[in-house]
Amino acid sequence: MGHRQAVMGWAFAMSIAAAAWSPLQAQTQKGTLIFAVESLAAQTMDPILEARPGNATYQAAMYDALIGFNIEKGGTGPGVAERWELSEDGLTWTFHIRPGQKFHNGDPLTAHDAQFSLRRQMAPNSLASAAASFRRTIKSIDVSDDLTFRVTTVTPQIGLPALLSRAVAAEGAIMPKAYIERVGEEEFRRKPVGSGPWRFTRSVPGDRIEFEAVAGPHWRGTPHFKELHILLVPEESTRVAMTRTGEAGIASIGPESMIGAARGGLEVLSVPGTMQALFQFWGSYLPAFKDSPVANPRVRRALSLAIDRQQIIDHVMNGKASMPYPFDAFGYTEYFDAAKWRKWSDDAFRYDPVLAKKILTEEGYPNGFELNFANTALPGTQFMVDIGTAVADMWTKIGVRVKLRHYEWGSFAPLVRGDQALLAGGASMYRTVGRPDMPWRFEASFAADSEQHLIGDKTICEAACQAFAAVYKDLLAERDPVKRTALTDRMVELVSETWTAVPIIEGMGYYAINARKAGKFTAIPGRHELGDVFERIPRPDEAPWKK
Repeated sequence: MGHRQAVMGWAFAMSIAAAAWSPLQAQTQKGTLIFAVESLAAQTMDPILEARPGNATYQAAMYDALIGFNIEKGGTGPGVAERWELSEDGLTWTFHIRPGQKFHNGDPLTAHDAQFSLRRQMAPNSLASAAASFRRTIKSIDVSDDLTFRVTTVTPQIGLPALLSRAVAAEGAIMPKAYIERVGEEEFRRKPVGSGPWRFTRSVPGDRIEFEAVAGPHWRGTPHFKELHILLVPEESTRVAMTRTGEAGIASIGPESMIGAARGGLEVLSVPGTMQALFQFWGSYLPAFKDSPVANPRVRRALSLAIDRQQIIDHVMNGKASMPYPFDAFGYTEYFDAAKWRKWSDDAFRYDPVLAKKILTEEGYPNGFELNFANTALPGTQFMVDIGTAVADMWTKIGVRVKLRHYEWGSFAPLVRGDQALLAGGASMYRTVGRPDMPWRFEASFAADSEQHLIGDKTICEAACQAFAAVYKDLLAERDPVKRTALTDRMVELVSETWTAVPIIEGMGYYAINARKAGKFTAIPGRHELGDVFERIPRPDEAPWKK
C-alpha cells in the first residue's frame, strides 16, 4: 500500500451537509451579492489563460480545483479529489475523485476530465505558471476508472498535490472534456462551463463578470444569494463609497482605508496569513561586492534589528498585521514546526537598535554606510511602499545612508531578471504570498538556476548556495513526514542564517462589508481572495457563517 497523506479533513462533514440539502433551499436563494474589486486581471474565463489573481477571484466561483482547502487552518484539503496517495517509490500519485459531481451543463465530472484538464494546463498554449515545470516532471497521466487517475513523475514530486490546489495556483482547475472537445476552445471561452457553486452568465470586458447560483447541493456549499456580480472598480475610494451606499456589498480595500471604512459604519474583514512584506538583498555574493557591507550576514542582521516591526504593524498597517514567521512560512505551512519557529522569530525579529549599532561598529561601520534601496509594491499591496519608507527611516537612525528609489511594479519586475545589474549590491522591498507549500518559493528565490538567485548563481555557488541545493534536493524526494519536517527546518535555518531575505510583517487581506447587503462570514486563512468563499456568505437576514 502506498504512503497515505492526511487529506480527509472536513470532507465527511461536507458530504453530510450536502445530503441534508433540500429543494426548499433553492427557493430561498435570492438577491444579488455585489463585490467591487480593484482588478479583473485578464478577465478570461479559461483557466489556462489566467494567473492566480483572476483565477482566485472570479474563476474560483465557477471552477472547482482538484485539491481544495482546509477551511479552518488554511492550506490544502479535499477538493474534486476526496483523497490521494503516493506510491512507495515516490513516483506515482493516485487521485480518487469525489463521486456524483456534475458540470453546469449536466455532464458528469470524472477522472477523464481531470486528466484532460491537467494535460491542457501543460499544453504549449497554456499560460499556467507551472506549465513548463509540469512538462519536465510529469511522465504520464493515466485513468484507471471514472473515479481514479494516476500521475507518474520523472522524479519524486512530494509537493504535487499542493501545486494542484487553488491554495497555490490555477493549475488544478477542472474543465469539461466532452464540452470543450465538442464546441472548441473559442466557444468554450465565450460560454464557459465549470462545476463550481456558481455558473457563468456574462462578462462585460473592463466592467464586470456575472454568475448565477447553482440550484442543487454542492460540496463546497450551496450559495445563499441568487446572483453574484463582480465589478471592476480600480479606485479604492470609489469602492468604499459604493459599499457605504449599498451599491456593493463587499469591496477589497487596503489598510489605509480600514479606519475610514469602519468609521463610516462598514464592517472590516481581515484575512490572516495572506502574505509577508520583506526586504531582500540582490547579488550580495558577487565578487564586485565582496568588500561591501551588504556581503556581511552580520550587517544584514543588524538592519533587521533596527526595524521596529510593531510600530509598522500599529501605524502603517493600522494594527491589521502581525509579526512574521521566517521567510515564506505561515501557521498553516505544511511540514513546518510552527511553534518552534514562532519562538525563534519573536527573538530574531525583535527591535534592538542598540545591538544593531554595536554590530555595525564591530564590523567596521561605526558611522554607517550607503545603501541603495528599491521601494516597490506588487499589485494590490500599495502599503508595501509605506512599509519600505518606514524601514528606510529606521535605518537612517543607526547611521545607514539610504538612497531610496521608488519603482512602479511594472518597471521593477524586469530588473530581477538576468544579471540584475541595477539591483545588485543593494536591497529592495518584496513579498511572499500565503501558500501551504514552502519549497517552491525557496527554490524560486535561492536556487542557483532560479530567476532571483539571491545567494548564488550558476557560476558562483559557494557554501550557503551549495548547502541549500543539497537540502532542497533531499527535501523533494523525502516522503516520511517526520524527516520531511526536519529537512524543511534545515532549509529554513540555512536561509535564515544568511539574512538575505528578511520578513518585516505578516500581512492580511482586507475587505469592507455593508452589513445591510451581506451577512457576516469568515474567510479562509491564507486565502486573500474570496473566490472560494462567495457561496458561504449569508444574506443579512441569515445567521453568520462559521467554520
